[in-house]
Order: sequence, then structure tokens, then C-alpha cells
Amino acid sequence: MRKILISAALFTLSANTWSATLHRGGAELLNPGAYAINTSAMFFQTSAYYDLGGIETAKADGVKYKFIDIDFSVSYGVSKNLEITAFGRFRNVSSTANEVAAKKSGPESAAVEAKYAFDPVGSARWALGAHYRQTLYNNASYDTGTLPPTDEIILGDSGSEYGVDLYLTYLMKDFKLDARIGYSSPANNLSDEITYKLEGIYRFTKFGLLAGLEGTTSLKKDPYTETPQLKPLQATGVTGLWNSVNRENMAPYFGANYAFERVLVGIKAQSIISGKSTDKGSLFSLNLVWSSEGTTPESLKVESFKEYQIDGSVLKISARGNFVRVDQGLSTDVEKGMKFDIYQTDYFGGNVLVASGIVYEVGADWSIIKLTKKYKEIEIKPGFAARGY
Repeated sequence: MRKILISAALFTLSANTWSATLHRGGAELLNPGAYAINTSAMFFQTSAYYDLGGIETAKADGVKYKFIDIDFSVSYGVSKNLEITAFGRFRNVSSTANEVAAKKSGPESAAVEAKYAFDPVGSARWALGAHYRQTLYNNASYDTGTLPPTDEIILGDSGSEYGVDLYLTYLMKDFKLDARIGYSSPANNLSDEITYKLEGIYRFTKFGLLAGLEGTTSLKKDPYTETPQLKPLQATGVTGLWNSVNRENMAPYFGANYAFERVLVGIKAQSIISGKSTDKGSLFSLNLVWSSEGTTPESLKVESFKEYQIDGSVLKISARGNFVRVDQGLSTDVEKGMKFDIYQTDYFGGNVLVASGIVYEVGADWSIIKLTKKYKEIEIKPGFAARGY
């Protein structure tokens, strides 16, 4: 019986382009040791106002409100079950009414989030997240009898926000279903809320299409629920997005993304179609994500020291690529049920783990290996190394 000790120094593992930059679902965490850097720009402009009862009122001519958010985040895979993310946001707002304009720009908030992923159940991935956000400004409030200065405007709802979220990502061959439901305690002493999202993603080789729905449902805990007219005023401008009373909204969206080697570029268009104590409007965003691969189960398999008992070669591959015939059998102590790894090798000592399988049938000097896992989209050919253990 020959003993072959394979060291990590002998192997090279090329990155899988699509998996490295895939549009991750909420329950899909980074690999241990991996980083993801995400930057995005989002533009929102209001077209109407929803009152406390959900009645829509169009904006008058010359009345405009819009804001631009620029977000930056860094995520890190602490382990296969834990991921942490740090966020930062810069915001620009502008409000115009009766030819009087107010504008403001500045750092809006900083936040942290942690996600814990549970063990997969079939094709389903589950994760639990917790987040905390703190705005980098404070808003002044005015009694209902005092109007805020016309040249003053706030960046948004000030204060701290925290919440928990449950994520579900269901994986299919070319389709991914992603869902989230969460509890949030917003800034500015607003009512507690339930937030939700449902998204479908159809994946081509490097191109993906997505569509979904997200929204907010109020738990009706605002202290001014019964007397909204007594709520202190803030310099919100001509919008109901901030300092609201039991706000609610529903917003469908669609988008697309394209994966390069380690970069994912995505665009999204969204519209708020119903709500209460908020604005109707349209949103457009562009995001750019760079991610590293980190430590994958496949790289651990390749990089670990392994003592192979059998060192052979692939002789033939079945038409469907599910079985391979190798040149090792009973004469070299191959037994039915034994495990084999298939490698692509070259003259320079490079080895890429392509697939794994078990011995399905064995003869005197040959064996049939049934492939159980494919690591790389590389066509297995005669001459590939077959190493058994």
C-alpha cells in the first residue's frame, strides 16, 4: 500500500468567479476570513403624500423633496456561522416650496450588524441578525404653535435605532428566494415596527435579475396616535418621511446585477405604492460590491494535510459525467465504498480539486467512481489524478 502525503504547498485553488461575487441572500454569510466592501448611491424623490389614513395627496406644483444617500459598509466572516458588518451613511436633502429652498448635507449615521447562521436544512439557509444604528446629528423640536425656520431642514429621524431580523434564503438551480422579517425600534421616538422583504433572484452565468417587495408595518405605539396634531414639529421640509406618526409603506422593486471576477455591480428601481404618514415616491440605486473568497470548505479540503492510500489516474468518463473509471482496483487494495478525490494536474505541480466521489464498482485493476460533489466547473478528462483514501 503506497502512502502519499499531500501538503498544502503543492496545491493551487483558483477562485470560482460566480460564487465569489454572487448576489448573496440575507441568510448567506461570508466564508470565514472573507471580506466584502459595499458602496452604494441611492436617489429618492417624492411625488405625493400619504396621510394618517393612507389617503394620497399629490404634491402641488413647485413643491419638491428629494434626498441622496451614499452608503459604505465592510463585512467580515468571523466564522462559518458569524458575520459582522459596519456601516456608514452620508446624506444630502433638499426641499422646495413656494420658491423657498432648504438644503443640507452631512454624515447621517453609523451602524453595526451581526448575523448568526444556523445549519442548512436541505436547500434552505436560516440566519438571525441584530443591528444598531446611531445618527450623527440631533434634531430640534418646536411646539405645535411655533413653526420651524424656513431655512432649517433636518437630515432625517435623529437618535438611535435597534432591531432583530430573521432571514431565510432558499436555493434552487438557477433561482433563489430570499425573505426577511424583523422587529425595529426606530430613531426619533417613532413607533415600533415590523419590517419585511420578499425577493426572487434568477441567475444566469454572471448576470442576475431580481424582483421583490419590501415594506413596514407599524405597531401603532406612537404616543401621539390619538392626538397627532399635538406632536412637536421638526424642520422636515415638504415631506412626511420624517417625524411621522405610525408610518407604514409598501414598495415593490426590480433590478439586475452582473458579476465580474470579484466585483458585483447592481442596479435597482423601486416605487412606494401605498403607505400611511409617509411619502409616495420613486427610488433608484446603484451598488458596487467587492468580496474576497475567504476559507471555503473546498479550500480546507485542499489545504489540509491528507494521507492518500491510492494514487491513480482517470481512464474514462461516463456520458453524463456522473461516473469515472480509474486505473486502480483490487490489486492496489481499492475497496467498494472507498472515497476518491479527482484533481486537475499540470507539469508544474499545480493541483486543482475538481470533484469527489465513492467507489461504486471495483475490478482487479480498475474501479468505477460515482461522483458525489463537484467543486469546479471543469470538465473531467482522462489523465486527471484520482487519489483514494
